[in-house]
Amino acid sequence: MSMIGKTLAHYEITSQLGRGGMGEVYQAKDLKLGREVAIKVLPEEFAKDTDRVARFQREAKLLASLNHPNIAAIYGLEESGGTNFLVLELVEGDTLADRIKAGPVPVEEALKLSLQIAEALEAAHERGVIHRDLKPANIKVTPEGKVKVLDFGLAKAYAGEQEQINLSNSPTLSDAATQQGVILGTAAYMSPEQARGKSVDKRADIWAFGCVLFELLTGRPAFSGQDVSDIFAAVLRAEPEWGNLPANLHGRLREALERCLSKNLKDRYHDISDLRMDLRKVLADPSGVSVQPTAGTEPKTKLRQMLPWIASAVVLAGIIVGVAVWRMKPTELRRVIRFDYQLPEGQQFNALNTRVLAVSPDGSQFVYGTPGGLYLRSVDESDAKLIAGTENKPLNPFFSPDGKWIGYYSSADMKLKKIAITGGTPVDLCGIGPAVLGATWNADNTITYGQVYLGIRRVSANGGTPELLVPGKEGNILILDPQILPDEKSIMFGDFTAQPYKIMVQSLQSGKQKELFPGALARYLPTGHLVYASGNGPYILSAVHFDLDKLEAAGGPVALINGVMTYAISDSGTLVYIQGTAAPSGAANQCTLVWVDRKGKEEPIPATPNAYDFPRISPDGTRVALSVGTPMDADIWIWDLVRKNLTRLTFNPKTDAAALWTPDGKRIAFFSARENYAVSVYWKAADGTGKDEILGSVPDAIPIPWSWADNGKTLVVDKLSLSLDIGGRDIGTLAMEGDRKWKPLLQETYREGQPQVSPGGKWMAYTSNESGRNEVYVRPFPDVDGGRWQVSTGGGDSPLWSPDARELFYRNADAVMAVSVKTDPTFSLETPKVLFRGTYIAAENKVGTPWDISPDGKRFLMLRAVQSTEKVPATPAPRKISVVLNWTEELKKRVPVK
Repeated sequence: MSMIGKTLAHYEITSQLGRGGMGEVYQAKDLKLGREVAIKVLPEEFAKDTDRVARFQREAKLLASLNHPNIAAIYGLEESGGTNFLVLELVEGDTLADRIKAGPVPVEEALKLSLQIAEALEAAHERGVIHRDLKPANIKVTPEGKVKVLDFGLAKAYAGEQEQINLSNSPTLSDAATQQGVILGTAAYMSPEQARGKSVDKRADIWAFGCVLFELLTGRPAFSGQDVSDIFAAVLRAEPEWGNLPANLHGRLREALERCLSKNLKDRYHDISDLRMDLRKVLADPSGVSVQPTAGTEPKTKLRQMLPWIASAVVLAGIIVGVAVWRMKPTELRRVIRFDYQLPEGQQFNALNTRVLAVSPDGSQFVYGTPGGLYLRSVDESDAKLIAGTENKPLNPFFSPDGKWIGYYSSADMKLKKIAITGGTPVDLCGIGPAVLGATWNADNTITYGQVYLGIRRVSANGGTPELLVPGKEGNILILDPQILPDEKSIMFGDFTAQPYKIMVQSLQSGKQKELFPGALARYLPTGHLVYASGNGPYILSAVHFDLDKLEAAGGPVALINGVMTYAISDSGTLVYIQGTAAPSGAANQCTLVWVDRKGKEEPIPATPNAYDFPRISPDGTRVALSVGTPMDADIWIWDLVRKNLTRLTFNPKTDAAALWTPDGKRIAFFSARENYAVSVYWKAADGTGKDEILGSVPDAIPIPWSWADNGKTLVVDKLSLSLDIGGRDIGTLAMEGDRKWKPLLQETYREGQPQVSPGGKWMAYTSNESGRNEVYVRPFPDVDGGRWQVSTGGGDSPLWSPDARELFYRNADAVMAVSVKTDPTFSLETPKVLFRGTYIAAENKVGTPWDISPDGKRFLMLRAVQSTEKVPATPAPRKISVVLNWTEELKKRVPVK
């Protein structure tokens, strides 16, 4: 009975797409979301087996978690009127089976299609999912040329696992047992172990991949027969007709096929990533994807007869080559083209101390980072386009080798991610804690990145556990901008620990490091040049001829471009950079202190503008403790509100920050980075007497003292993790009595921070990104599992309690919000209201909370960025990207490679 015109749940069936062993497939319209989908209606007997349905639901849930541009998505498993059906992504285009009907696919095209299939398999295998029914009919190619693998893992989901399988009743066969197997594999593409009914692993997919690639290259199946039995016999005992392959097929490709189709599991590729790399090497071979057949030996008599013709041919060839070379000479150097791209009104770059630019390997596109997302521009287009899905605080973009993906660091959830250049849902690769500064997507599909405090690590571009390449210990906390050199034995990076910055190289085998010369942001190019930034910023873009064998400069450096703030360059020679003028020392961080009452009226505090952070008012309201300096070199200072002077409290050569007064006002707690940048919580007498005393530490974390409880007996800490956990930020306590051990309080997969215990100590306000963005919440204290209430409704951070605990304040962009709080008889909150607005420094621009409330609760201490009319003039932020196409042609002239 036809389903066309009927409605299942909220899906209207419009046409039939096909029929298979797992049911009929229809095109339908999702009436709720207004999109076209594919509906796979499962057979009626399926619904009668409740165990089978339960298994399918479990498997379908796992399959729905696959998120890859080459895998067709599963939207859901639903039931309507006794009919069980899958909701799938509707993929336009032809299947490979349709394409093969027209004959063999050209080798290069077949390789490019196969690489996309391999990437899909690799992503699924990383998640433990095996396709089990890979075949040309289950692979579509969209009109744009993108491969989409269909029905991923549905074979297992449909049939379920069976401990022992009898081939005579094999689930690889359809219910009719006379047609091709379709449940756990189609006969012509089944591996020998699959055909025998044995358990299978990901190597079964590798076999099927080999069958598909063979068929693409030949137009014929690797194994065929008149019926299923004949096909099984061929799979188990016969060899493919290797003679059907193109005669001039690349040797590496032939070997790859033989490894895929090895009947001995041990001889088959163990991992699809190894196969993918071999295919990529074939495509990258300068001699091409085909080889010329070797001529046989001709009889001498025939050779003598041919000699006059050969001599003439040689002379003629010489003339042709000479003319060709002469004609090519004037155009041998590609033309260098320069143009600028001005950011549209309303856009601005992310902070320029991050890596905000990237250029695609072929030089045809570049990307830049803004607080609102990553923007992509092709050099032949006039406007940049937002990469949808990157809107949530992306930093440090970098391209994949094929230019189809962008990797980046998400400051919102402290994860390394990737996203297709066309946009979509970002793919999480790993949780990494502190910011990434400098990353490279390598040819072997791994990503190497530099990380504050943690050195340099490498992770699969499909996600996984990162491996450490260059440690970030023993004082070297800023080891950034890694590049694995072409010998694949060495890694180059910048050591930013102290000025002058240094360019270093380290052996990946021995770990031995070598200092090259002062500089930063180094990049080795195939031309034999090492391009780098010299000076302290804005930089001078310089270059030197670099001997890759000796790992040393082979000549003197040449200054090329002045005033460069950041840059990126492709191997193909496209250079993009941002220029700027030097700002006054520390001007980028300069701010002033200002009182603001509940109506928004300001009263300036006469403190000289400086790089202030984390202001905390003393319990008696007469002093303010602040961090002053950069994140890598700060100290605690105290501003006396009565005497109106600033005095220094700590003198650590590294970093002291995040001051917190004790409840009695006699001491100030803070976090401090000391020898080897080990970070712990210290305190010191507020009058400056005595030594710094350590209070406690948290393994692999920066413990930020945030608030007190139990009248100063318990310190509540915001823990910024330096390890590779996903959350990266948690809340815990340090007891001031006894052993002062760290005790976790809130430690979930989200980022919880900024814990503010209420006066009286019964409640704790904090921020969490569990909703996808930071919001303010309240829990009981210390029994944090006793309840939870969301305070903010449209984003919020930096909570503060009023002195009587009857109000809670927080920041939301330029607004200061106020919420009335009731605790008797139960905890309840009123609707948040805007108290006032102003252009004050927000939490996302500072290490800690950027404000505080006076002891009487009548006004707030705010930080406001320095304006051009104040003592330190503001410098206009750069808004222009300079682009140079074929810049390496100019580089070769100015820095000759001998």
